[in-house]
Amino acid sequence: MEEYSVPRSMKKIGDLFDKYRTRIKAPQASVEKECIQVIKEVTGFELTNNQVTYTVSTRSICLHVPSVLKTELRFHNTAILQKLQDRLGKDGCPNIIF
Repeated sequence: MEEYSVPRSMKKIGDLFDKYRTRIKAPQASVEKECIQVIKEVTGFELTNNQVTYTVSTRSICLHVPSVLKTELRFHNTAILQKLQDRLGKDGCPNIIF
């Protein structure tokens, strides 16, 4: 009876994957696809995979579209970046769209 110890508390299932959620970043193709979907939801403009390029090292998205469309997307820049941050997480989302 002297060797008995109180059992440890159980871990929550959601806590088991926290270290992976905070360390793993989204791959380049996933960020590009999410960006295309978010731009379509926010502005209604449809872009193709060839028009969006994501650079992982600088965390920036480059759009290869006409300047008129870039200007229109610049007005919705904060809404697009906020939705991307909600979907991809704080560390996996881009910082700049140009």
